[in-house]
Amino acid sequence: MDFLGKPCPVCARTFRDDDDVVVCPKCGAPYHRECYLQKGKCIYTDDLHRNHQTWQDLQNATDNDTTNDQAENGLVCPRCKTVNPDHAIVCKNCGSFLSNGIGMNQEDNTYNRADSAATDSNPFGKDNPFSVFMDPMGGVPQDEDFDGVTGAELAKFVKNNTTYYLPVFQGYKNKKRCRFNFCAFLFVGGWYLYRKQYLKGALLSLLYLAVELGALFCSIVFTTPFIKEANQFYSGANYIGFSDYFSWAVHYKSFGDLVLMFLPYLLYAVFLLVRIICGFRGNKSYYHFAVSKIKGIKAGGSNNNEPSTSLAEAGGVNTAVAWVCLICYLILSFAPFFIK
Repeated sequence: MDFLGKPCPVCARTFRDDDDVVVCPKCGAPYHRECYLQKGKCIYTDDLHRNHQTWQDLQNATDNDTTNDQAENGLVCPRCKTVNPDHAIVCKNCGSFLSNGIGMNQEDNTYNRADSAATDSNPFGKDNPFSVFMDPMGGVPQDEDFDGVTGAELAKFVKNNTTYYLPVFQGYKNKKRCRFNFCAFLFVGGWYLYRKQYLKGALLSLLYLAVELGALFCSIVFTTPFIKEANQFYSGANYIGFSDYFSWAVHYKSFGDLVLMFLPYLLYAVFLLVRIICGFRGNKSYYHFAVSKIKGIKAGGSNNNEPSTSLAEAGGVNTAVAWVCLICYLILSFAPFFIK
């Protein structure tokens, strides 16, 4: 049988004239010799062999019944041609990513692999040193229910870093407890905007802007003059610490002056509390946001009849917003050095 141009079920590379090809004696599935040795057996043992079918039967069935890797009864794996449920992200047979799922290059419908060393246990490619330990679903079943949406739908919506968020969502659903989100703690409004939670992100970003500008204004107008006055009072001292400034303000200034002198630090303390709250509630907020959005998409239908594409477009991340927030943060951080 001529296998030229056909994909190897393991590495997905098409067979060429000079390839060393071995064929399963039971179903006739072709493999590169190194791929077959790597697996140690035919990957269709629990599928074709059990149903007394051949690899050619599978090829003919999928070629006749599918269009753009979409079968009437589900998604067809582009590597091994196994039919999967519509909501699936990875193939139930070989573990490869399916069309419109995460980890797929949507432009050319090919796998994001470094080369044939990427197997179903390592679908991210050999250039990622930790990829062998990764599961795109983070160990969460694709059909697990999350308040009315499936794990696969959540993964398609989250899109980036699903190995972190899906187990976190599962833990919150089962135990009503979430991990501390350090990204939400560090970047606050920027993280919410990055994850397309625009309303909360905008409000938190405005709060951060108000704190930074307010602290800068109070520092220039109130804190700096008081510090200069205190330095004159301690002109003969070798070292002046925070406690010295505080003691001087308590003894020689009114309570109002004391508040104004330390107002920038009070503002930063309040915003630190906001950061901590965001860190503890960030994952919970994102979970409810994602579930609500997915339900809305499912209830409203899809204009192009591709719900997976709609989920990916509505979810994922906004990289442009992340860069804008980073630039604004740097400007605000270095602004005091340019203001005299």
